[in-house]
Amino acid sequence: MNAIVWGKFGHYRHDVADLADEPDLEFPFVPGSRFRAVNTGINEPALQLNLEDFYKGPEIPWTLAHEEAHYVISGECEIEYHLPPLMIETGTIVARAGDSYYMPRGCRVVWRVLSDEPFRHLCFCFPNPGYPIPVARSQLGKAP
Repeated sequence: MNAIVWGKFGHYRHDVADLADEPDLEFPFVPGSRFRAVNTGINEPALQLNLEDFYKGPEIPWTLAHEEAHYVISGECEIEYHLPPLMIETGTIVARAGDSYYMPRGCRVVWRVLSDEPFRHLCFCFPNPGYPIPVARSQLGKAP
């Protein structure tokens, strides 16, 4: 039997400079796609909280191995979703600044960024999937 692993209290205030100098990355299997991401310093067993920019370009398909909730800070994105177990239940939304949405484990999504500005969102991943991304500049050297 596994013991409970306790997390630490976390706090993050969005800082527009946190993504300013981060390199653009390409989504696996999506040539020409662009995104950038930083971890907010909240990187606990139950949750990894990341700040992400997705850019206009090729659509980005993804299947989640964990649960995710997003809060949109800026930009606009069309999100097509297909729900497990059979992917028969589907839908499409347009997410804009101020919107939140939830994607269950196993959900297949396709993101299509509609805005010229980046689609910036906070990405709450639970449990922590261990995405190997750097810690946000505003959080470096900050006491726990």
